Amino acid sequence: MKKFPIVALAAIFLLMQTFVACDTSSDTSDDSTARDCIISSATLGTLKRTMHTTNSAGEDSTYTVSVTGSLYPLYIDQVNYRVYNQDSLPVGTRTDKTVFTTLNYSSGITIRSLSTGNDSSFVYTDSTDFSVPRVLTVYSSDLSARRDYTIDIRVHKEEADTFVWQKILANPGSPIAAFTESRALSDGEQLYVLGKLSTGETQLVQTSTTAPSFDNATQMTTASGADLDVRSAQYFKDRFYALAGSKIVTAAAPSETWEDAGATEYFDALAGTSSDSLYAIAGGKMYASANGTDWTESAVDTPDSIPTTNISSAYHASRVDDTFETVVLLGYNSENAARVWKREIDMTGDFTFPWIYLPQTEELDDYGCPQLKGICLTAYDYATVLTGTTTSDNAVQLYLSSDNGRTWKTGEIDLPALNAATCVCATVDSGQYLWIVCSGSGEVYKGRYNRLGWDEEQTRFDRSVSR
Repeated sequence: MKKFPIVALAAIFLLMQTFVACDTSSDTSDDSTARDCIISSATLGTLKRTMHTTNSAGEDSTYTVSVTGSLYPLYIDQVNYRVYNQDSLPVGTRTDKTVFTTLNYSSGITIRSLSTGNDSSFVYTDSTDFSVPRVLTVYSSDLSARRDYTIDIRVHKEEADTFVWQKILANPGSPIAAFTESRALSDGEQLYVLGKLSTGETQLVQTSTTAPSFDNATQMTTASGADLDVRSAQYFKDRFYALAGSKIVTAAAPSETWEDAGATEYFDALAGTSSDSLYAIAGGKMYASANGTDWTESAVDTPDSIPTTNISSAYHASRVDDTFETVVLLGYNSENAARVWKREIDMTGDFTFPWIYLPQTEELDDYGCPQLKGICLTAYDYATVLTGTTTSDNAVQLYLSSDNGRTWKTGEIDLPALNAATCVCATVDSGQYLWIVCSGSGEVYKGRYNRLGWDEEQTRFDRSVSR
């Protein structure tokens, strides 16, 4: 970094009002002094963070820890002349006394006062208040030009991995409270709760995810008159699919009449989807279809361990390769023992993998798959969420499988206090909210990790981007 001579500093203040601004148009400038008015790199130094805790007496107290600023890279937008950290500093980090370990710029730099609006010299290793965005002015080497940069040091206002629930409904008189079986689906903006009544009738409660209302229900019908299996319902390629009398039926919307999908096969369960296939089970075999009409048998590695009852599945993209997906399928056998399956899917079509059985062996101990009624699997944050009710007292339970099928942990996402439910279902909307719908009690909650609601800021810049 170039030093800022004292003589040059004096010259800056004498000429400050007469400087010509550096070229900021989208056209490339041939002026070498314009190209010289830049901040080329910056690194935060060590900052202090105030932590809150509760002592043994239940009293709130605080303590201070250090935050390594270099772990939060500063990006420089040379199009809009901004410097900022995309990954915000942890909650409680103090930026009113910010220091930099490096700040590389051309010949001279000043900072604009928060109180007077006047510029004064800036020493980046000195403690400076960046609790609000500040303007730094960089000067060309011959002091004939200048450029203003806005420095925005960001701090999270909420903990990234805290899961926050919102109560949406608590109404035992709601139509959803009467369901004895249920299934929740979302196309992103709409929430569909398909339910079965004790009379055998099937109903639909449809609502917006942004302004939810669960006051009205409509009857669901099939062209054949057969009862719709609401727990088998799937949303696939902008259509809805389900079983009715062991036949695949489909509808553009669940409120419309469900028509025969044209498949010649009969199925015991419509088990789930991936982005390119529907999955079903019949006679102890797995099947897949790209359109709901034509079905082919899928390879499995342990044919005698395919589940027969209480079946659900979830799929999500790989953490490391967006050309791969993982499907996790869970159900129970005739003795109510958990049967967990996983399949990796290569979206490029170069490789084909069979379904792999994941035995829930004794060494898993408390991390084995639990026995629940009316299970529902949901993909969330690259993990698999399992919801259902206990066999003893209908208590709603939530388990998380971060390894997608091998281990199942409770308490990873704490449920709000829920009353006993006749059944429970879950889904995820486009805002990354996890919805929990409890029949019997008529309770509905939605929640998400705070970080999943944060916007990602641009970190690559091009002159063609409009400003």
